[in-house]
Amino acid sequence: MNSRVAMKRRHGLTAIFLICLAYIGSSASPRNARAQSPQPLLRVAVVAFTRAESATDFPLIESAVADALARDARIFLIDQSIVRPALTGIRYDGSINMSKAEARRIAAAIGCDFLIVGKADVFTRSEREGESHQQAYAAVMMVDGRTGALADFAFFSEKADTVETALSAIVKAIKQRTVDLTDRVIRFRAMAEFRPAHRATAGDDLIEDVPDEDSSRAEGFKPPEFLNRVKPEYTSEAELADITATVEVMVVFHSNGEIGALEITRWAGFGLDESAARAIHQLKFKPATRGDEPINVRALIRYNFRRVSDPSTRPESQAPKLPEKRERDLRQLFKPTYRRP
Repeated sequence: MNSRVAMKRRHGLTAIFLICLAYIGSSASPRNARAQSPQPLLRVAVVAFTRAESATDFPLIESAVADALARDARIFLIDQSIVRPALTGIRYDGSINMSKAEARRIAAAIGCDFLIVGKADVFTRSEREGESHQQAYAAVMMVDGRTGALADFAFFSEKADTVETALSAIVKAIKQRTVDLTDRVIRFRAMAEFRPAHRATAGDDLIEDVPDEDSSRAEGFKPPEFLNRVKPEYTSEAELADITATVEVMVVFHSNGEIGALEITRWAGFGLDESAARAIHQLKFKPATRGDEPINVRALIRYNFRRVSDPSTRPESQAPKLPEKRERDLRQLFKPTYRRP
């Protein structure tokens, strides 16, 4: 009798154990399936590579970028039969010096997560008397279609005795860096999605925009007064690629005399965005005031970059377009108000 009772108990415990295992398995499987589900492919579009008029091997660089990206299993490369009509439809002018709004507009027209623009060229260069070589470079800019921000910039430079050798070295370097480039833009997107919300502090409260001169808000308002001028560096990459570009940065000038948050609203790549940010952080200023009380203000700082050279030997580059909604450049507020005699 006791043995039968013991057996029934064992069978009952076994049944309960199996039911628990089945429940755990059924509830955990979907979660594991979701965790192991593949990430959606990044939709990437190669938009434009600018070049010098004399560059005849430019398509080789653009094709190398496209081919390398197409081989990455994490990327869906949008076909040019879709990209080109979309660009024509929005009248894209080929600029690689974009505002965030312009970049978002292009990405929306194409339907891509990231777009690629850049510049490539190959030319004869001499670094000392009696010496010459072929210099090739390619600049690749990965732009986040959701925010319009420049997500990553890669610069490749090679020199060789022949054009073919220099270009082959560039193509090889691009293929070797593609995986790393994709890794970085994926991290950029992940950081943008999971970045914690900014918590307001006492110094962030009531940040005003610089008012228009004819606005009622201009009454009693005095803009920040710069105490120094800082010239941003023109980088070696920009020098090699002969870049003319504009960088626009929205800056918060705190009432305590400190530089606050920076947002690059028009980017240029080639290290010029970072150069502009470094220069801004070195600015010294007297805070803006309203009714003699210091206040926080947000204003646009614009830096125009170009290579200094003899204008008689180099044609002047066309100035890049400004965003449709023009923001006031804070530096315009500090022009002398007196008239020359």
